[in-house]
Amino acid sequence: MAEKRRPSKRQSHPKGQRAQGHVPSRRSSERSGDRAAEPRRDTRDARQAPKSSRGTSARGAAHGTPRTSTPRTAGTPRTSRGSRGSSRSSLGSSMGTSPAARYGTSHANHRGTGSRVSRDASSSREVRGTRADRGREVRSRDGRGREARQPRKMLRPKDTGLELRREEYGQTSLGARSQTSRRRQESRLRKIRDLGSTRPPFPFKPLIAIVAVLLVASVGVLAGTSIMRALQQPAQTQESSSKVKMKGGRSTAIDDSAKIFTTTYDWDNATTKHGRISYKMGGTVVSRTGIDVSEHNGKIDWAKVAADGIDFAYIRIGYRGSVEGNITHDKRFEQNFDGARKNGLDVGVYFYSQAITAEEAREEARYVVKQLDGYATEYPVVFDMEPSTSGDDRVSSLTNDQMTAIAKAFCKELQKNGYYACVYGSRADLAHYDLTALSRYGFWYAEYAKAPTMALRYGIWQYTDSGKVDGIDGDVDLDIDLTGALEKVQRAEKSKAQ
Repeated sequence: MAEKRRPSKRQSHPKGQRAQGHVPSRRSSERSGDRAAEPRRDTRDARQAPKSSRGTSARGAAHGTPRTSTPRTAGTPRTSRGSRGSSRSSLGSSMGTSPAARYGTSHANHRGTGSRVSRDASSSREVRGTRADRGREVRSRDGRGREARQPRKMLRPKDTGLELRREEYGQTSLGARSQTSRRRQESRLRKIRDLGSTRPPFPFKPLIAIVAVLLVASVGVLAGTSIMRALQQPAQTQESSSKVKMKGGRSTAIDDSAKIFTTTYDWDNATTKHGRISYKMGGTVVSRTGIDVSEHNGKIDWAKVAADGIDFAYIRIGYRGSVEGNITHDKRFEQNFDGARKNGLDVGVYFYSQAITAEEAREEARYVVKQLDGYATEYPVVFDMEPSTSGDDRVSSLTNDQMTAIAKAFCKELQKNGYYACVYGSRADLAHYDLTALSRYGFWYAEYAKAPTMALRYGIWQYTDSGKVDGIDGDVDLDIDLTGALEKVQRAEKSKAQ
């Protein structure tokens, strides 16, 4: 028969009640452990106990159920470790939590095999785990406020309601990726590949081809233009704008600056009658006779001048003083200009310049435009600068480059206002200029001889300063207009070049 044990103080109270303020002592727990150390008696008691009480655990004993020893498992060596484990179990019960309740298995079995079998008093269910399961246990409290270790449930993405993706958030500790996640990832990759395959490729090749064609066409156009310019050698005409309507009908410009020092005239075709020279081409006179006058010629009877065979007249419009540099108006300009026009003569004007800067030259040109006040001239406006041999004027100390820049500024300002321009001078005067730079305007050349000796293309030649003309008292300058002959020669050269 099983030995009857005296119930402990904890068991003497009714079920579900506990003495107030009573805490199990260490000594009572040790006595309980000593009783558990008697293996034969515990085994015999366990066999004689009812079947329903065999599965009762330490937790059930805590509620007042008579405590019985757990039967020894077959093959377990009988050592003093069981005594120590029982003692620890009693000590843990006295402190509120026993090792069996904390770990869910006996201490000896846990240390020996690395696995445990815990029996739940309510369900008698066995839960197996490994040593790593200790880290996944959470504390829970039983009905009496005691703490016990329970297996921690593995949190899964579906339990939290959040669909965590290991490959997106880098949480590699969540375990293997599910098949659903892999299928979604593969689906996204397929969509990306399908999108890339259906998107039309950028037309690099056609674009490169178009650019290449445009470049070749541009190079071809530039090359063709250069060749045409080299063959045709177009005229260095005046810098006129298409928006400016030129008021002058004749121009002395030279088409090809490379031929500026090549004469175009054969003076064997020239004839002189009553001291006046005319020029023929193909047996026909292509020249015109003219005069140039100023206030120094006094009062002129323009009706008699026209009747004496004069075709055109150059009239001085003003001059700049050679000492002080002030611009002065010619006293007889309006009288001579109106008289020549009323009697059918073609007119042109000239300005006697003493400008020492380009700005002064532009000032003189603006003065001419203002005085003309919209009057159209049949001949170009002439820039006349004659440095003195004595060197007592304003312009004698200028360099060739300075004089060229001054003459160019004057002509350009006039052209901007719709008037052709021209440069006047003798061989000595023109030697102060870079004539190539002025070829687009042309020249009025002065040399008093039966035939000019300078190889220069010019449109007007002043061949004497002692001419005689009815209606003018004293000597007068006589000029021959060769612009018609120059135009024919240059037109023939251009056709030959083409």
